[in-house]
Amino acid sequence: MIQKFSTRPFVWVQSRVVERPRLTLILLGVFIALPGFMAVGSMIGERWYPTGDVSHTELMLRAIPHHFPLIGVAARVGNDLNNQGSTPGASMAYVMYPVYLLFARTSFGVLVSLLVVHVLGIVAALYLAKKFGGQAFAIILAFGMAVMIRSLSPRFFLEPWNVWVPVFTFFVFVLLIWGHVLGAHRCLPLAIAVGSFCVQTHISYVPLVFGLLALSLVWRIYEDRSATPRTFTPLRRSLKWSVLIGAVMWLPPVIEQLRPGPGNLHRLWQHFTDPPSDTVGYRAALKAMIGEFNLAGPFVTGPGKAPYDSPNFLGFAGFSLIIIIGVWLAVRRRDRLVLSFQSVMMATTLIGLVATARIFGRFYDYVIRWMWALAVLWLVASIWSMWRALGGRSKKSANDKRLMALLLAALTIAITGSGAIASVGANPPYRNDSKLVGGLAPQLAEVLSRQTDYLLRWHDPAALGGTAFGLLLELERRGEHLFVDQWASAAARPFRVRNESQTDSVLWLVTGQENISTFALRDDAAQLAFFDPRSNAERTESDDLRVQINEEMSALGHPEWVTLLDSQYGHMQILLFTQIPDDLFTKVARYSEIRVPGAVFEVPLGADLFP
Repeated sequence: MIQKFSTRPFVWVQSRVVERPRLTLILLGVFIALPGFMAVGSMIGERWYPTGDVSHTELMLRAIPHHFPLIGVAARVGNDLNNQGSTPGASMAYVMYPVYLLFARTSFGVLVSLLVVHVLGIVAALYLAKKFGGQAFAIILAFGMAVMIRSLSPRFFLEPWNVWVPVFTFFVFVLLIWGHVLGAHRCLPLAIAVGSFCVQTHISYVPLVFGLLALSLVWRIYEDRSATPRTFTPLRRSLKWSVLIGAVMWLPPVIEQLRPGPGNLHRLWQHFTDPPSDTVGYRAALKAMIGEFNLAGPFVTGPGKAPYDSPNFLGFAGFSLIIIIGVWLAVRRRDRLVLSFQSVMMATTLIGLVATARIFGRFYDYVIRWMWALAVLWLVASIWSMWRALGGRSKKSANDKRLMALLLAALTIAITGSGAIASVGANPPYRNDSKLVGGLAPQLAEVLSRQTDYLLRWHDPAALGGTAFGLLLELERRGEHLFVDQWASAAARPFRVRNESQTDSVLWLVTGQENISTFALRDDAAQLAFFDPRSNAERTESDDLRVQINEEMSALGHPEWVTLLDSQYGHMQILLFTQIPDDLFTKVARYSEIRVPGAVFEVPLGADLFP
């Protein structure tokens, strides 16, 4: 009686899946993305102003249709701040723009368009998983992605950072490569399109995308040559479409490269073929992979762990055991379908290892964000191998599979539900930066003249200039004419660049009470706006932290660290490039997180820069 009752729901669901598989996959994809819907839904009615990397994305979107972007957002390329490079292409902007336009070019529309990109990636991945691996593979993949979505929510869906945008798209790319390896020639041009999107959005995907494309093409040529009868017609057709799609995808960056000047593609080539510092090497790369390919890794616990931190070796051991079991079962059973996918994963992992070892400079976790997808896909491949090992038509095998399916379904529902609940009422990213822009912009809109062209400059110790770009975006939305210096063109876009001779007045955004007081003493400076984004409790905490930090830095014999607290981008210089004790690091990090007050001053053309 119990057995009969327990199998009915599975049989009913299975019948619905067979009847309408595409609709089922769409609904499944939307369901596991529920935390994202809850996070974005929480922003309805929220007074929120994009800053930092979020504002960079919308500044690029707002350029359309009058100034079609040819390259992507600002990137950590080059050592010259006056000649900063960008990501290879702007396909992210064109993919997000239709939904952004549908929502009246609002900042909320940016979040909705980001959500749509993620959901499309999830659904497409599930579709390809079912097409090449069957229904069970799609269900297991849904479970794996649900785990990752839970760990990333809600911020992942509220921050259109170019590093995060292609994560689910990369799932699609790997599955398309697998399809091409299996003989689906139509997957090649699609992989070119999807892979180009990943590469153009963040350059860390370059070795993975081009390496896998080359390997899959070589394999396909070898397989077609070995076929009887030998035929290259499907391959030739797919190559023609691939060349056409690739040419269209890369036309904008090529146009930018052919314009006068060094060109962004050339700048990227120089930067990565002749790096300004030593590479991290294979030891650091292996350590990073051990931390990522881990049952306690970021795809389960959430981002925040640096790749050079000590990994959880017990979690790595558990992860490795699952992978070994999956591979052993596939080899033992000579399961060519599973082995083909595991081979793709092995090639991707090896390419990823080499690419990671070639990273130079500060080893940030976001440069290996694609490892989340690889970790999930490895586990999915192993669970799928175990599932297929339960094959056979015996009643016991059927019951085992049903039990496993019900368990996965229950876990997926529980994990997604937990993520959805945790995402309700989510806060916008960089909340106090947003509040600062929201406090300054209305004051400035009342005193600035729309017939005047202003050059915006800033001195910002805490937010890396993020509030300045947010202020530029918000005042442009309000109809003001603000421009920036040449060195900020990669983030603001070139058409927003002017020099002093092309503007009428200069505005200075100054943050930090010490800096504001110093700037206010200038005879040529007129204060136009002031706002403190901190709550009363935050203000008290911040003031106390500043006293403690000053005292500890002085006691350590480093008064220059105190000076950095009020210097341009000083907080990040301390946190990233200064060897300070752990307890002091924690205090500086919290002090920076709370942020500081800001003021905007107007000075005449030709006035001195910040003292």
